[in-house]
Amino acid sequence: YSCINCQRSLPHVEAWYNTYRKDGLVVVGVHTPEFAFEHVVSNVESEAAKLGVHYPVAIDSNYGTWDAWGNQYWPAEYLIDQTGEIRHVAFGEGDYSTTEGEIRSLLAAGSPTATLPPATEVADATPTEELTPETYLGNQYAPLHTSGTAPSPGGNTNYQYPSTLQPSTFALAGTWTDGDEALTAGANAQLELSYQAKDVYLVIGGAGTVTVQVNGRTTTTLTIAGVPKLYTLVSTPNENAAVLNLKLGPGVQAYDFTFG
Repeated sequence: YSCINCQRSLPHVEAWYNTYRKDGLVVVGVHTPEFAFEHVVSNVESEAAKLGVHYPVAIDSNYGTWDAWGNQYWPAEYLIDQTGEIRHVAFGEGDYSTTEGEIRSLLAAGSPTATLPPATEVADATPTEELTPETYLGNQYAPLHTSGTAPSPGGNTNYQYPSTLQPSTFALAGTWTDGDEALTAGANAQLELSYQAKDVYLVIGGAGTVTVQVNGRTTTTLTIAGVPKLYTLVSTPNENAAVLNLKLGPGVQAYDFTFG
């Protein structure tokens, strides 16, 4: 639920579930957590309900299912026929018509006299443009995407923006505490990001506010509360290169940027 790639695929899976379950399709979601807060089952329950997920969801906190299937992707789809044989595997987003075609073929083979409903019609929101890559802010990966001083593990550190922000990188100002998975805002915490995309998302936790500026113009202020999750910071009709500036209240946690 904190992964935009998975969120963009969910409407297709839900449509298949709703359309074909009377004909024998069984859907089981597997939630394999990336961040520590995603191990909390109540978080998964509440966010799955908000996203309209009605099929069963298995909790794979120890990566037992992930490892058994040799999976490496969020999302991934596996079609299994009536005998237990894996018939189709799809990694990542897109090509939904192929997966649905395989579903229809397997259902028809299992019940040759059945009349299947028409194929679903769900728009494919998979990005086709060149985008800034996913940008983690915790200390494990952040130095790969940082302009200026990289986040420093440990206690509070005061940062200043560098004179130049390189494309598809971020920089920090004010006080931050860096952790393995996230940066936690302190006094006067700001984050600057150079990006290319139509849409910008950030996984955020804690409680407080985040003020969003794009190219120096304030566009929105978000109130952060409840379960850590994915927030939409920017949504525009066309892809463009821009600079995002965030002002985060003390205690707000920033995990991971993704783009669309």
